[in-house]
Amino acid sequence: MRPLLTLILMLSAGHAQAKAPTQFGLPALSRADFNRLAYHLSSTLFWHADSNKNQLLDPDELSARGSGAPLKAFVRGARFTPRLERLYRKLVELRRHEAVRRELDAGRPTVVMTDLRKSPAWQRRVVAKLVKAGQIIDQLYLRQTGGRAHKRGLRRATAADRALFVRNAGPWCSTPATKGDAFCNALPTFPRRRVESYPLDVKQDKAFCEKLQKHPKARTLLDPFTVVRRVRGQLVAWPLPRAFGPEMRRVAGLLRSAAAALTKVEDEEALRVYLLAAAKAFTDNNWELADEAWAAMNSVNSRFYLRIGPDEVYADPCQQKASFHLSLALIDPSSLAWKKKLQPHRDAMEAALARLIGKPYKARKVAFHMPDFIQVMLNAGDSRHPLGATLGQSLPNWGKVAKEGRRRTVVMTNIYTDADSLRIRQLKANALLHAKTFEAFTSDPAPGLLDTILHEAGHNFGPDSDYRVHGKVPKEIFGGGLASTLEELKAQTLSLWYTHFLFKRGVLTHKQVHQGYTNSVLWSFGHISRGMTMPSGQPKPYSRLSAIQMGWLMDHGALVFERGKFRLHFKKVAPAINALMREVGRIKAHGNKKAGQALVARYISPKALSRLHFALLQRELLKYPKAAFGYAIAY
Repeated sequence: MRPLLTLILMLSAGHAQAKAPTQFGLPALSRADFNRLAYHLSSTLFWHADSNKNQLLDPDELSARGSGAPLKAFVRGARFTPRLERLYRKLVELRRHEAVRRELDAGRPTVVMTDLRKSPAWQRRVVAKLVKAGQIIDQLYLRQTGGRAHKRGLRRATAADRALFVRNAGPWCSTPATKGDAFCNALPTFPRRRVESYPLDVKQDKAFCEKLQKHPKARTLLDPFTVVRRVRGQLVAWPLPRAFGPEMRRVAGLLRSAAAALTKVEDEEALRVYLLAAAKAFTDNNWELADEAWAAMNSVNSRFYLRIGPDEVYADPCQQKASFHLSLALIDPSSLAWKKKLQPHRDAMEAALARLIGKPYKARKVAFHMPDFIQVMLNAGDSRHPLGATLGQSLPNWGKVAKEGRRRTVVMTNIYTDADSLRIRQLKANALLHAKTFEAFTSDPAPGLLDTILHEAGHNFGPDSDYRVHGKVPKEIFGGGLASTLEELKAQTLSLWYTHFLFKRGVLTHKQVHQGYTNSVLWSFGHISRGMTMPSGQPKPYSRLSAIQMGWLMDHGALVFERGKFRLHFKKVAPAINALMREVGRIKAHGNKKAGQALVARYISPKALSRLHFALLQRELLKYPKAAFGYAIAY
């Protein structure tokens, strides 16, 4: 990132990345917290003023209730006694427990249940093997997030600490409720995150990521299926099996066992072939062959959806290294109806987009299949988020299958369909939407499913994550964070653009278009409310694309704030989105990094977020706990 943009990102949403003060090697308590928590412990101590404004407790700022000389046990001369430090540590621990509870309470336990007890024996055997593989994937992901190094610290942890560690794949907090809270950590040692994808002796920050991007061997070092190590003072790339060999070999063994259970199941040959190809990739790092087998699977030749391996980069500090995950699901037959509707239009969708973007982009042959609907049974590793869940995905991100437009796209149909999620969604809509716009709101999941379908399909249209400008792919041109933001912005803008496109072709009704626009706005508000950066400081692509889209709609009069609520002027949405799609498409097609940076900076600044009534969005949306999904399979 350029220095100016870095400054803007640091200030976005009011979250400056200033270093938090420490005292006794611990996060420093505020004066209010010190006095409040000391009272909880029946201590007589009182911090009467921060006279020198250093945000630290100093001996001359401490007083105590009672007669005599109650301070003698805590202050001698101009220094604190060991007894004061022991008390301070107790207060910090109380504050930490409060933060951990607040982090956990930001999630609403939600269980996705699948009953396979009446399924054929071979299905139960296959699923049992994949569940075990998912447990190892969780451990691999824990290494990638840096959490494994701190598991020993849980031996004396509370139940709440352990729950946070398991849910968040490490001791660090991740919700908006605790963002920037230095006390929110599952361990009293407050360890900082250091992921195993990069050398542990370097500061894994934006400066390091930029240094890697400018390195003479950047293409090798930033390969998504490697880790970076320091060997004899030089940075080198190791393939994943070299770095994580024992766990990856165990996964490979389980995948081969699952394949063996399918030997005599003739109509699951596609799944068997993929299991064997994936097992091989876990030992030789050849993910392209696994992608070929995976792309050959579909809703016709297998009852199951399975994706296992390293894919998305959002959890990586530099957003370059692919994280391990497993997604296991059953095919939802209802997907066939949407596929029949959309499949005939895919070439026209690509051609229309190419005309809008203009040179140098040219329409490509679109070979991918329209999305399959799936019912999730299990998410593990990077697929199991602390809060919320992925609703759609288009993979792979790199390689021959991606380059040739043969990605497989799926939409999850059994997520957020529980009664609590539907009720809370309606409450949010009622709080934010003007009456005229609320008329287009529906609790029916259909608009959300269509939005997800078009978003995921959108990754396959136009200049994608494997599109090259002067021989370079987007992550080399823009850097990992900006490349991710622009690609997700393209996909979500295409979702709205294709909504109008399909209306003009008679596929969607006027009512469906309005419902789709309204659903998308609510989706964007949710992401905006959670801020523009992760606790580590890295960008949130979905939040940023949402801020850009909503700000753009406001600029074009399609979204207005009227009488305390948001109103969509539906007739103005399509022209506004058309202009935004042209802008984003051209940025990606030309590899124009400066224009991409400027677009992001324009809409995520504090002033821009204030115009979107950021405080209102946080107040009305974050008061509801977000679904914390768990997965239960009976077999």
